[in-house]
Formats: sequence, C-alpha cells, structure tokens
Amino acid sequence: MESKQKIITALSIIFALFFISMVVSTTINFRNYGLSTAEGKASLTAEIVKIGLTSHMVNGTMDHRDYFLDKIGKVEKISELWVARSPTVIKQYGEGHNNEIPRDKIDAEVLQSGVTKSVTTETPSKSLMRVTIPFTASEFGTPNCMQCHQAKEGEVLGVVSMVMDITEIRMSSIRSVLYNMGLTILAAIFVFIIMNRFVRPYVSIFYSIKDVMQRAYRGDYSGRVKCVNNTDNESVAKLLNTMLEKLQHTFEELDKKVYVFIKNKNYVKETDPLKNINSTIERLSDIYKFKQTIENDKELEDIYNRIAYVLKHHFLLDDFTMTEIDTMNKIKKIVHSEKGAHCSILNGECRAERIQSSVDSSIFTKSCALYEMDDNEHICTPYTISNDLTLILTIVTTNEEQTKYVRSIMSDVEDYITTARPAIVSKKLMQTLNQMARIDQLTGMYNRKFLDEFADVSVPQAIRANTSYGILMVDIDYFKMINDTYGHDVGDEAIRVISGVIKKQIRKADIAIRYGGEEFLVLLYNCEQEKIIQIAEAIRVEFGKQKISANGETFSKTLSVGCSRFPQDSDSIWKCIKFADISLYAAKEGGRNKVIAFNESMIENKEVGESY
Repeated sequence: MESKQKIITALSIIFALFFISMVVSTTINFRNYGLSTAEGKASLTAEIVKIGLTSHMVNGTMDHRDYFLDKIGKVEKISELWVARSPTVIKQYGEGHNNEIPRDKIDAEVLQSGVTKSVTTETPSKSLMRVTIPFTASEFGTPNCMQCHQAKEGEVLGVVSMVMDITEIRMSSIRSVLYNMGLTILAAIFVFIIMNRFVRPYVSIFYSIKDVMQRAYRGDYSGRVKCVNNTDNESVAKLLNTMLEKLQHTFEELDKKVYVFIKNKNYVKETDPLKNINSTIERLSDIYKFKQTIENDKELEDIYNRIAYVLKHHFLLDDFTMTEIDTMNKIKKIVHSEKGAHCSILNGECRAERIQSSVDSSIFTKSCALYEMDDNEHICTPYTISNDLTLILTIVTTNEEQTKYVRSIMSDVEDYITTARPAIVSKKLMQTLNQMARIDQLTGMYNRKFLDEFADVSVPQAIRANTSYGILMVDIDYFKMINDTYGHDVGDEAIRVISGVIKKQIRKADIAIRYGGEEFLVLLYNCEQEKIIQIAEAIRVEFGKQKISANGETFSKTLSVGCSRFPQDSDSIWKCIKFADISLYAAKEGGRNKVIAFNESMIENKEVGESY
C-alpha cells in the first residue's frame, strides 16, 4: 500500500472513530438528560402526591384519595400511579381500601432502603420509566409526621410508584443525534473539499519528490518532479528538476571521463554513475598512492617489492613469481617469488613471453612445458615494460574458484604494473647507465670506477668474512710496438683478444678489470697460491697461442703477469695491487712472458719502467 493510500485510510479511520464517538456521546448525553428530566418530573409528582395525601389526612378525606391520585396521573401523563404503605403504617392503619401494599420487589426494596429507584424498559415502539420514591417520617417537618404515625425518625412510611412513558424523550434524542450526524457529515465533506483544494497539491508534489528521490537513490537520475497547478509547487518543481538535470549531466560526464583512466577491460559498470565514479576514484586513489611511493624508491628491486606487496596484501595472492626478461642483454632474472618458482623459466623459452599473451593451464592442461607442478593450475601473463624488457607474472592457483578470482583481477593487476612501468624503465635505465659507467666498452670488463667502489664496499665485507683474493696484474709485452707498427685499431683488437682469454680462463666468481691501457687486473675469489699461479700461467699460455689480425696478416704476442695475495701480503687491497704491479715489473725486467709471484724482497725495487 502506498503512503498516500495509508494516509487516506488513516484519516478515514480517525474520522469514523470520531464520528462514532460523537454519536455515542450525544446519544448517551441526550438519553441521560431525558432520564434525568423524567426522574425530576417523578420527584415533583411524588412531592405533590405527598402533599395531597397529607392534606387529605389532615382534612379527614383520605377516603377520596383515589380521585386525587387519578387526576394527578392524568395531568402529569403518567401511565400508572400507586402508593404502597410500609409495614408500620399497615400495622397502624391497615392495608387501605385499595390494597395499598408493596406490589413488587422494587416497592419492597425502596421501603427497606429508603432510596429512590428508577428502572427503564425499552421496546422498539416505546420507552417506559418506572420510578419508586420513598416517604420518610420526620418530626421536624410541617406537619409533624410523628403526630399521626407511630414511627421512628427517618423511618420509611411508604412509597409512591409511577410508570411514565418517555418515548417522546427517546425520539427527541434520536432526532437530535441525527441532526448532529448530518451536521458532522456536512462538516467532514467541507473539510475534505478544503483539503483537496489546498492540501492535495502539496501532498502530490511530496509524493512526486519521494518517487524521484527513490529513483535517484537507485542510480536513475532521469526522473523529474511532476507539478500540480500551483504557483508554489511549480517553483519548487522547477528548482528540483533543474538540479536533477545538472546532477544527471555531471555524473554521466564524470563517469565517462573518469572511466578513461581505468585500464581494466573486465570492469563492469554499475547502473548508478555515482557508484561508478566513487569506485573509479577509489581505484585511482590507490594507484596514485602506489605511483607516488614507487617514484621515491631508490632501487629497481624496491619497485618490484612494492608490486609484490600489492599482489600479496591487496589482491591476496599467496603463490606467485615475477621474472624479468631482458632481451637486449639476454638476461632472465627472478625478481620476486612467493613459495618459490614452480617452472624452469630461467632455463628455457617462456611461452607467455614468446606469444605475448597469457598462458592459462586451466584452459588447456600442460600448455607450458616449463611448468613443473601437475597438481595446481597456473596463469602466466607477460607485461611489456619496454622494447627490450618484459615482466612475466606467474600465479599459481589450487582450485577453480581461485582461478576464476585470478582471472577477474588480472586487469586490475595490469593497472598497477602499467603505473609502475615508467619507474621501472627509469630505474632500469639508471642501472644500465651505472653499469656502463663501471664497464669498459672495448672489452666488456669492469673499469677503474668499479674497482674504487669494490674497494670501498666489498673489501671490508671480505675482511669480516675472512675471504681472500688472488691478485693478477696482466700486461701485454711490447704493446706500444703494436700501435706504432699496425695502428691503434690493431692495438684495440689485441686488447679484445687478451680480454677474451682472461674471461675464458677465470671462474664466474672472479672479477676481471681493465686497469688501464693494455693492463688488466684480475681478482681471484678465495684462491690458493698454487691455483693463482696456475690460472696466471693458463692466461699467459693461451694468449701466446692467439693470432691477431693486422692488414691481411696475423701475428702473436706474449704477456707478463705479476701476482699477490690479499690479505696475506697486506690488509690493504691497494697495497696488494701495488705488490702485483711490482711483481709484473719484475717479470718485465726478467725477460717478459713470465708469471712472477710477489715476495717481500721486491719492495725495495718498486719503480715501474716505461719500456714494457
């Protein structure tokens, strides 16, 4: 039931209850008034009877009292009138000539109690009232009752009973009630007309506004307030409709424009544009906070850790791996993993990276040969960071429900990774630039800048970890002659050849540095003295076998190597490098093409000549 109908029903019930209450109240009041009037008339008649009977008694004419009573009844329009003597009077004077004894229980009750009693009898055609009034003895009245009656003070001497027709009073009451009912109905009709004329427009616009607001609450801002012919209503409706039109236009435009910022292709728009705007702004706010955070991160690893944090705490993923693929440098690296990597992505070709599309094992079983877990499903998604850099996200799921959830959030994840893309590219570029600043471009080896940083950071760590390094100082014999004879291009080729030989002969844990010109420094990680000499000899022998091309011909060269040990020879890495250089000088002085290890006797002759 609508509110309008409820109000009408409530008003009708209230009016009906009021009408019924008024009718009942009026009827009761009129009836009580009629009964009160009849009782008053009966009391007056009884007093007249008392006075008349007393007069007859004084004058000695009691035998003629029947005529008196009959006349009194006719004058007062009394249907019946009789007198009943009390037992005391009957004992003194007898029952009377007309058998004046109590006729019924009412007479007997009033004679006993001395209290007036009235009884009304209603029939469809008549209303009768029976009233019985007592006569009480008193020696203080006029005349003195005790002079004639042998009775006590206050004793009931008799009663006067009468039956009166009060039908006219009842009819008068009914006529009054009907009259009042008619007036009330007319007043109600008048009130309804007034309400319909003046109140209905306001009620109508109220319900119209309510309907429009309910539609707006559901997200439909196209509703408009309907106006009833009323100046005030027209003004209110016009203002509200103008406001609703502006809201609708504003929300729709905001929804369209804000939606552009969301890259989620699976995003389902609500019918309520305000909900869409709120949802989109919340997403943009989270992404913006994420963007601000990663822009202030120092290292690329920090950004990857931020992405991992979002995946773990925002998207509630508990088993995933992020792999960075650098196609330019042909490097694959796992940058973050929860519960470990479950595929051999580092040892084979990634299918997702090759086809540049997601690989979902729940769609086709064993779609990727590198994945190693048969019990769980996985979704691998490639994200292109730059032309040479791709980030592979592998998410492992344990059931169908979790797989559906992961599919539903992939575009949301893409929003975060896309947001992080500029920061990743920037940090990756900085890494490349830093690496280039530490790498010799001709040989691909580290340079002196790297050595400086290594000495500041890694050497103290090596001392704390009790780690030793074998130090080789390598130099091509008579290198200046190559440049003078064949030119600097051939000299550069000779440097590339020796760098290749060094890289091939050392281990992955060892560090090769182009120290300057044709000089190379090699740091051999945790290497014993014999192994140091062995590696140095291998470099010397292998380089002597190499053929260097020069203008259509080839030639071979030799090299000399000086060796020292850190921290056995000195707790200063720079002193140990100097000792290796002194050993190299000794090899040069001793005829070149030699490997010489440092000993303390060489310290006295530590000047290095320019001839080698």
